[in-house]
Amino acid sequence: NITLGSLLDDQHWHSVVIEYFNNQVNFTVDKHTQHFHAKGEFNYLDLEYELSFGGIPVPGKSGTLSHKNFHGCFENIHYNGVNIIDLARRHKSQVYFVGNMSFSCLEPQVVPVTFLSSSSYLALPGTLGEDEVFISFQFRTWNKEGLLLSGKLQQASGGFLLYLSDGKVKISLH
Repeated sequence: NITLGSLLDDQHWHSVVIEYFNNQVNFTVDKHTQHFHAKGEFNYLDLEYELSFGGIPVPGKSGTLSHKNFHGCFENIHYNGVNIIDLARRHKSQVYFVGNMSFSCLEPQVVPVTFLSSSSYLALPGTLGEDEVFISFQFRTWNKEGLLLSGKLQQASGGFLLYLSDGKVKISLH
């Protein structure tokens, strides 16, 4: 587990960037970066099931994970250069969302999305053989706990979680 940031439950916008290339991971929260190597013998990322923003996608499949879904706002969600919120707002087939969401926030800026309940999340279908992944977004919340992003890795038969814990962002590869 890698932890970055503090006092992230202050209702101010915070920036998160995850870059993956050849097992090298750059994890950045509010311009503070940690560099580390992902364990494994693979040079590309297989997101087998899907990439989920704000919650765990399949009820009952979370195993021993005890992270509750995110309650707050996201904006500027980009996955390898694609604006995910724009796809969701236009109901494009590449993404789907579950639960109550609105495409606004108290301070409307760049079309944000608000997760209105703890059972809401936004998901992308899985992709195979990505040799480079770049994910970025901003979020704000009053909550100290919540799942920001999750994904399952095919080759490693594991996955990753990006979550708030005690007001700090943590990334966990499992």
